[in-house]
Amino acid sequence: MMDRGRFDELVEAMERRFDGRPEALARHTWRWLMMGYAVVISLTAVLAGIGLTLFVAGILTTGFGFPLILAGVLLMTAGLAHFLALVMADLAPPKGREILPNEAPELHKLVNLLREDLDVPVLSGILVTADFNASIIQQSRLGIFGWSRQWLIVGIPLMLATSPQELASVLAHECGHLSRKHGDDSNRFYRMHHAWQQLFDGIRRNSSHGIVRFAGSLLVQFLNWYWPRFNARAFLLSRYNEFQADRIAADSTTPEFAASALWRIECTAHYLDNDFWKAIWKLTGTQPAPPGDLCDRLRLAFRDAPISANASRWCEQSLKRVISQEDSHPSLSDRVNALGRCAEEFHREGFPDPPPQTAADRLLGTDVSILEDFINREWRSTVTSTWRDRHRRITAVRRLTSSSPDPSRASTRSAAELWAQARRVADAQGWDAAESEFRQVLSCQPDHVGATFALGQLHLIRGDAGGEDLLAYVMGLQHREWSQPAGQLLERHYTSTGRKSEAREIRRQLDTFEKLRTEAEKERSDVRRSDLFVAHGLSPAELKQITAVLFKQEQCTVAWLAQKMVKHFPDDRFFVLAVDTEKKAGESRANRNDRMITSLMLQLALPGRLFVVTPTGEFRGAAVRLAEVPEWKIFDRQDPHSV
Repeated sequence: MMDRGRFDELVEAMERRFDGRPEALARHTWRWLMMGYAVVISLTAVLAGIGLTLFVAGILTTGFGFPLILAGVLLMTAGLAHFLALVMADLAPPKGREILPNEAPELHKLVNLLREDLDVPVLSGILVTADFNASIIQQSRLGIFGWSRQWLIVGIPLMLATSPQELASVLAHECGHLSRKHGDDSNRFYRMHHAWQQLFDGIRRNSSHGIVRFAGSLLVQFLNWYWPRFNARAFLLSRYNEFQADRIAADSTTPEFAASALWRIECTAHYLDNDFWKAIWKLTGTQPAPPGDLCDRLRLAFRDAPISANASRWCEQSLKRVISQEDSHPSLSDRVNALGRCAEEFHREGFPDPPPQTAADRLLGTDVSILEDFINREWRSTVTSTWRDRHRRITAVRRLTSSSPDPSRASTRSAAELWAQARRVADAQGWDAAESEFRQVLSCQPDHVGATFALGQLHLIRGDAGGEDLLAYVMGLQHREWSQPAGQLLERHYTSTGRKSEAREIRRQLDTFEKLRTEAEKERSDVRRSDLFVAHGLSPAELKQITAVLFKQEQCTVAWLAQKMVKHFPDDRFFVLAVDTEKKAGESRANRNDRMITSLMLQLALPGRLFVVTPTGEFRGAAVRLAEVPEWKIFDRQDPHSV
């Protein structure tokens, strides 16, 4: 697969090649799309054709007819499976509450006007959801061959935040993606890209399974080569399509309303993610069930301006955010400037004031309360399970902490104990609530990687640049568990603050780290006699826990334990345990050993990765190698003095 560094370079090359020529890019991308059609359909036809040939040959041949018939049936079935992948689609309607024809007449009137003006195909319905978003969802009845139906999805939170004119601009933008009036190649591609993405994802998931496994390897190799190159063109074309949809929105309303909608949505999304939803989920500490008045809380939140420091930071991020090459949408600044408005002017004006009248009140009319009640119930139903689980965990953590010995004992607790306590608090109440516990961990063990990551994340969320240094330190450690999330946080941070070159460097480091992880998984997925093994290095207490588990395995007669020396992430120790059972009449020794491996993997907890081998299994060479070193024997049922 292509790494992100090479993908970025490919997208940049496409940008230079087609700069200012979106029509040429659309034609070029269509040719790549047709290549995908040709390969996938050709493979389907070849499989079916060869299968039919073998089937007929089997019928006409004496002696070896049955194997030929069987191979033919398998190949024809594989071809049929690929054909069904081409034409079958998930036809379940998208989630949401449909606005009936006799409800919200103003919204229906607005959508119908936009449809007529932009020559948009008939919509299957308008659905409202609890998302802060609006979109057009298409479903192709015949997979990549089209015959689509489409729904307009509008989030009630979005309607509560925007003015009627701003929402009209948003809806015009979404309808613009389907406009036949503006239906150049890029719009036609927009309508087909999602169906192809579903197809390719499905083939990549399923081509190594079951009846198409023998044909899957070749197809996956093609997709691994084709899909990133196709997507490089698709992402770039999608950005041109977004600019076109923005222009349609501006023509349908005004450039001022189109730009204002973009600014409000971007800033408000920051507010929801960083403030509103955190406050909602903080209620899990005191309420056993989620509130039933989400929409009322949203109304109040949108009426009250955020704290000035936060609002200023979110406006800054909205203005400066740059896109990665994997983004299908241009940056806010580019979109606003393309509409003839200056993004800097919006930044100087600050966080947008609430509109005099919301789009929800104007366009939903007397039906607004009915639809808000649905959203309240739907959201409550969706989050209830998670909410109750989190409330139980918070209650349990509080009970544990309140029954803990006096805080002065904290200085005598190990870093591992403090870290376990910090993780319990963070998992139950969020990272903010566990800040003091993380600091206690670092007081006890200043180089603790997990606690350093946690504090770096907290500093970064609060806009403190010191968080960058902490996360960069964690990433530089090449730690198997924490370096990747540290890099991902830094990449998002640099992207949101307009530091494109630093974000690219982080992506390069993440690619390198991902290759190391792949190599590490490879060397931990196999053990051989020729590998380098050393003593296990466990304490007597740790060893006692292992032998207690082995003793309970009645069939286990002897066990040896060692460490395999690994090149990648050597601090993440890799233990190899060799076990064996006694010979008995009846069930084979190999079967007993296989069952014991499964049982031990579920029961044993070592300070590192564990790999269990037996003298009768696939990795018998490693088992024999461990048995050759008497010092590595940790258990012998026949020896009463065994550890």
